[in-house]
Amino acid sequence: MKKYFLMLALIFALTGCTQNYDFSKTCKYETKTFHLTDSTRINVVYDNEDVIKKATITKNYKALDEDGKDTLKNIKEANDSYNKKYDDNIKVYISKNNQDEFEIKYALDVQKIDNNILKEFKLKKNVVKFFNKMKEENIECEGK
Repeated sequence: MKKYFLMLALIFALTGCTQNYDFSKTCKYETKTFHLTDSTRINVVYDNEDVIKKATITKNYKALDEDGKDTLKNIKEANDSYNKKYDDNIKVYISKNNQDEFEIKYALDVQKIDNNILKEFKLKKNVVKFFNKMKEENIECEGK
């Protein structure tokens, strides 16, 4: 009887105690020219099995002068046709749209997206590979 109890307890301990936790980190980088500031935030949600589940990419463009406003206008015009190539797994939101600033957010279900599209967003399906890529490009990531 004790053998069966110990065996049952061991099986329960090995199979019933695994939990999947989600973690989140945000990576930021910025490109600044004389006329425009282009900043990007990549927020990834991943689990303890190193799988990136979701990502939100926020691209923010700020005009610094009149030439920057012209560039910003061109970015806005190109935005619609550029985003049409994405499938249903990417949701696109425009969160700011004024004369001096334009901000767009992409919500991605990472595991359902083609690797070619992930490359455009500097993403990987594996969190370790993603953070290694960020480190190689000197992009800082913060979070839990």
